[in-house]
This record gives sequence, structure tokens and C-alpha cells, in this order.
Amino acid sequence: MARFVLLLSLCCHPHVAHGFLPSWMPGAVLTSAPELKRYINQQETNTPLDVRLTIGLTKSDQFVIDGLQFKLCSSKPHDSTVPLPGANGPRPWLSNGVHEVETLKDGTFINMKGLQNVELRDGVWEMIWRDNAPAGVIICGFSLDKDAVRNDAILEKGQLYLTWPVWSNESLEEQQKRKAQAEIKYKEFENERDTQLKKMINTPNILKKALHFRNAAAATEQMDYTGLHYLVDVPSGDDVLEIGDGLKMVKSGTVWSKTGSFSETFRASRQQLLGSATLH
Repeated sequence: MARFVLLLSLCCHPHVAHGFLPSWMPGAVLTSAPELKRYINQQETNTPLDVRLTIGLTKSDQFVIDGLQFKLCSSKPHDSTVPLPGANGPRPWLSNGVHEVETLKDGTFINMKGLQNVELRDGVWEMIWRDNAPAGVIICGFSLDKDAVRNDAILEKGQLYLTWPVWSNESLEEQQKRKAQAEIKYKEFENERDTQLKKMINTPNILKKALHFRNAAAATEQMDYTGLHYLVDVPSGDDVLEIGDGLKMVKSGTVWSKTGSFSETFRASRQQLLGSATLH
């Protein structure tokens, strides 16, 4: 939860850390507008997105809303009142603007009363991509007119947001290579650490114990220096879905809600992580 709050305070996107997603830090300037426009125009010919929402942060209070299907359109919405964190926030130049979401199928879930529909309306979306960042983010906003309730779990009515990271093919390939190299180095140092710890345990010599402990500590330090922890959220090829020429969308995203205006300071507004949004 702390990680989610921190990232929302930067860019209202609670998924990927360590510079792989756009941030709204002061001075950030979007210079990749031609690429963004091309990505937007491609959406008209794309396959609709099939989405599963898992509401709840623990297994004891989770329920699944399945069957939701919608399409990202390049057209502008006519009458949606759902605000978006980029276009309606303090730095709208980091967004490609508000575009329409065409809902093709409502989501469904089963409770004690049988099959229930979850109708997400007034759909809009935007893409945010900061200058020099290898990845961006897609944020979809909807309005939910009535609560969805299953046992003790509830998805409250109001404005609902779904967020997924997006990568260019080139950036993703580059980061995947960096991650693979870091994993190799990390494993080498991990093996060295384990070897030194085993030697420390098995030797009766106090001086040798100290030497092996020092070597194990040095290997542990080198594990950190590989930078693997900064690359842990770089997705694999199986974790992404192609949504345009040269553009990949991470299948695992988040569901969250918002009270207050996006133009307000973070402390004056309230974001709440509700669960996950998965493409399949």
C-alpha cells in the first residue's frame, strides 16, 4: 500500500517503480508527441481488450468481475464527465488528451442473488509518456452507477480507474536484456555468498570464520550493485499484449478509485487501491 500511495503522489500510476513509468515531477516535459499520436490512431483497428477485475486486496474479501470487454478509440468523447489524472491534472501536457472508450460487454459476477452485471459507463482513456522514459501508462476512467456486492466484499459506485503500463518494443527489449544480464550476475554473487556462508559454518577456525563471513558480506553487497531490484518489474514477453505497431501493454494492471479533483494537491485528494485489472 505504501508503494501505491508513493507512486500515485507522483503520477497516479501504482504499478511500476524506479523510473520505468512516467512521473509528474516538476520540470518534466513531454517531447514524444508524434509517437503518442501514432499510438492513438492505431487503436481504431485493434482487437478489443478482455478484462478481468479482481476486487479486494486479500483473498478473504476478494471477488472477481469477469467478461468485461472494451475498446480504446482515437475519437474524443462527446459527453463523459469522468476526469483523468493527466488531462485534468496539474500538468496536462504529459497526457495525449482524453479519448473515448467503447464498452462492448459489461462485466459479470455471481452472488447470492445470481448473475449480476457491472455496468461501467462514460468510458475515457489517456496515455501518459514522459520525455526519455522507456515506458508509459494507459489510464481508463469509468463511472459505476451502483455498488457491486458479493458477500462482505463491495465495489462502491463512483468513478473507477484501470491502469496498465505500456512499453515500446525497443525500450522493452533493451530493459529485458539489462534484466537478463543482471539476473546472471546476481545469481553468481548469490552462489558465492551461499558458498562462503557454508564454509563459515563448517570451519572450526575462528579466523577463517571471520574471513568467510567477510567474503559472504562482500558478495551480498555485489548482489545489490547488480541493480536487479530496479528491474524486477520489467515484464517478460508472456506478460505483455501487443496493442499497436511497436507498442506493448502489460497484462497486469490495477483498479483504483479517486475522490477530490485531480487538480488538487495529493494530500487534499484521496486515491484508494481496490484490486487488480488483468488482460486475457
